[in-house]
Amino acid sequence: MPPSQLPPVHRYLWAQGANASPLPSGSYLAERYRVVRYPLLQDTQPQTPPPPLEEVPPLAAPYLALSPFSIAIPRPFTQLAHPQDGAPLLLLEEVPLRSPSGGQVEPTLLPTLAATWPQAGPLRQLSWLWRLAKLWQPCQDYQVAHCLLDEQQVRVDGEDIRLLTLQASESAPTLVDLGKHWRHLMVTAAAPIRDYLAQLTDQLIAGQGHSRGLVHSLVQAIEQQSVQQSMQVQLATYSDQGPMRNRNEDACFPPSDTVHTVLLPAATGQRHPPAPLVVVCDGVGGHQGGDVASQSAIAEVTRQLSPLLDRDRASHREVVTALRQAILTANQVISERNDADQRQARNRMGTTIVMALVYGGRLYVGHLGDSRAYRVRTHSFRQLTLDDDVAAREMRLGLGLYQDALQHPGSGALVQALGMANAGHLHPTIKLFPIADDSLILLCSDGLSDHDLLERLWSTELLPTLWGDRDVGGTAMRLITLANEYNGHDNVTVGLLRLSPRPAATMAPVPAQVADYLLADVGDAATGSPLPSMPATTATMTTQLPSPPRRRGQGLPLAVASILVAGMVGIGGAIGWQWWQQQSVATGSADPAEPNGEILSPSATPPSTRNSSLDNLSVGDYLQIRQLPDPTAAATVITTTSPPIPSPADAVDLPKRLLSVGSVIQISSRQQTPDGQLWVRLQVCSAASPPPSAPVTSTVNPTVTENPAATENNAGNPSLPLASPGDHGWLPQTDISIFAERLLDTSSTQQGLCID
Repeated sequence: MPPSQLPPVHRYLWAQGANASPLPSGSYLAERYRVVRYPLLQDTQPQTPPPPLEEVPPLAAPYLALSPFSIAIPRPFTQLAHPQDGAPLLLLEEVPLRSPSGGQVEPTLLPTLAATWPQAGPLRQLSWLWRLAKLWQPCQDYQVAHCLLDEQQVRVDGEDIRLLTLQASESAPTLVDLGKHWRHLMVTAAAPIRDYLAQLTDQLIAGQGHSRGLVHSLVQAIEQQSVQQSMQVQLATYSDQGPMRNRNEDACFPPSDTVHTVLLPAATGQRHPPAPLVVVCDGVGGHQGGDVASQSAIAEVTRQLSPLLDRDRASHREVVTALRQAILTANQVISERNDADQRQARNRMGTTIVMALVYGGRLYVGHLGDSRAYRVRTHSFRQLTLDDDVAAREMRLGLGLYQDALQHPGSGALVQALGMANAGHLHPTIKLFPIADDSLILLCSDGLSDHDLLERLWSTELLPTLWGDRDVGGTAMRLITLANEYNGHDNVTVGLLRLSPRPAATMAPVPAQVADYLLADVGDAATGSPLPSMPATTATMTTQLPSPPRRRGQGLPLAVASILVAGMVGIGGAIGWQWWQQQSVATGSADPAEPNGEILSPSATPPSTRNSSLDNLSVGDYLQIRQLPDPTAAATVITTTSPPIPSPADAVDLPKRLLSVGSVIQISSRQQTPDGQLWVRLQVCSAASPPPSAPVTSTVNPTVTENPAATENNAGNPSLPLASPGDHGWLPQTDISIFAERLLDTSSTQQGLCID
C-alpha cells in the first residue's frame, strides 16, 4: 500500500485542570483538539508537534519526575489555556484508554482496580499490588501518593496498573493508610493468596515494615505463583540490511531466520529446556565497527547468561543480577577493544541492546539505548522501554516536555550505549513483567520503530498474531518487509515472542510467612543470607527524605517524614544516567549528516575503565564506605532535609545516622543548590554492623576536634544509630570522596535493597 493508505495515527489526550469547566462535545481547543467527551480530546493533527512551551508547567512536574514509570504514568503532551476562564489545561497522552473495538468509534477508559479485582486470578492480583507498592515511595516523594488510594485514578491494563492523573496534595498518606485501603480487597482475593494478603495488610496497618520490604514481599509471592504455571513460547528473529545500507550493523539472538516453539513446564522438579532468550542489538559507529560491537555484545551476553538459562530455578534477584551483569560485561568487552584500538570520542564503536528472557513463568526485559520492546494487547500497543536519548533524558530530568524536547537538534542522540564508557557510568534498565494471559512481545531496532510505523500497523499486523491467527515467523518477516518499504533508511531487526501461560488446575497457596519480607531490612531478601559484620563507622548522613523540586528554578519544600525507605525501584538508573553527560550533551548536537540516534552524545572521550575517581559520580552508581586513609581526619558533614541547604545553625538538630565501614550505598539522585554546591542523595543498599568491641560514635574519629557546627551537631548525642538498608540521606558531593570508593562490580548481596 502507498504511504497515504497507511492507517492514521490516533492520539487521544486527557485534559487536566483545577476546577476547569467542562467543554461541549464537538468543540475545539486551539483549533486542533476536538472534544470527544470532556476531558477526553482527540488531536486532529497528530503528525504536527505542538508549539513549544516557554517553561515547564507546574502541573507537569510530577509526571516528568515519575516518567521512568512509563507503564503506569501518563505523559504531559502540552498545556493550553481554558477558552472560558484562561485557566491552564495540561493535556496528557498515554492515559489508560481502551482502543475502539466492535461498533465503538471512540476509546473508553480502562476499568478500575476495584471493579476488576474480584474476577482476577492470583497472579494478576499480586501483580497489581506489586506495581502499586513500587509506585508508593516515588509518589510520596512528589506528594501524589494519595492518588494510589483513589479508586477512580487507579486503572488496570492486563497485569499492569495505570494512573489516570496525578494531583499534588499537602496530605501525605502512610503505609498504614495503604494497608487499610487494601484491606477491603481481601474479601474477594483469590484463594491461593488470601491468607498471605491478610497477613501483609495486618502488618501494614500495625505500622510494621517499609515500602522496600513491601515490594520484596510481593515479588516473592509473584515468583511463588508464577512458577506453578506452564508456558508455551513461540519466537522468531529476523535481521535485514535494508535497501540503503552497505552492511548490517544489527545483530540478534537466536540468529536471524530462527523460528521455534519452547514448552516450559511448571516447576515440578523435572528438567526444563533452556529458558527462552531473545536479544536485539543495533550497532553504533558505521564504518568504525558498529557491526563488530553488536555481534560482540550478542556473543558476550549469551555466554554470560548461559548458566542461568540452563538452571531449573533462580530467584527474581538472581535473574535481575545476571541480566544486569551480562550487559555490563558486554560493555567492558567492547570498551576494552575500543581502548586497545585507541578509539576516541565518536570513533568508538558501540551498540544498543534490548532483550527479553522468559524465566519461571515471568518475563524480564533488559534495555540500554534506543532499541525498543513493545507489548501487544487486544486493546492497546504500548512501549515497555524508555529510550536512552537526549529527548527522554530532558523529560526525566524535568527540563522540558517530551514533545518539546523532540524538536531540539540532536534530540535522538544516545546518552547510553554499550562500549562508549566505563561500566561505572552505565545504568541498564531491567524490568519484570508477570505474565498471566497471552501476550505478544516485540523487540526491534529503530529501523522498524521510526516514524511511528508500528503505531500505524499494530492492529492489522500484530493483533492477528496475538490471537493465534498468524504464526510469529510470518509476522516477523512481514514486519521486515514493511520497515524496508516505509522506512528503509536503516538496518532492521525484529524479535517476536508469543507467550501463552497455562496456570495449574490447583494453585498452591502463598505461605503467609512470605509477608514477613515486609519487615526485612538486612541481607539478601530473596535468600535470607545475612550480611557480613564489619567494624567501625565512618560518616554521618541525614535520614530525612527531601521533596523534589516542583518546577525548574524554585526552591524545595522541607519534608517532615524521617527514615523513609526507598521505593524508587530502578529509578536511579532511569532518571539520571550520568551527571557528566547532562552537561556535555546539553551543549553538543548530533552530526547533521547522520540520522538522529546514530551519534552518541556526549562526544568526549569516555573515562578509563580503570579509573575509580569519584569526580564523575552518576545516579545509580554503587559506592562502598571505606576506612579513612588518614586516621587523624574526621568526616564533618552538614546535613539537611533537602537543598537549598540551610545554614549549619539551622541544620544541627536534624536527625542523622552513621554509615559503617563496608556498607554499600547507591546514588539515587543529586541536586545543585543556588550557590552551586552539589548534594547527592544516597540510599543504603546493604549495611555492615560494628562488632560489640567497637562502640559506635558520632564521628569518624572521636579524638579529633571537629568544626563548631559539627561539635554542636553532636552535643548531647555522643552516639548515633547506624543507617539500615533502605535509609536515605543527603551529603555534599565533595564529602563523599573522603569516606567512599566506587564499586564497579557488585554482588547481589552488596546491592541488597537497591536491586530492582
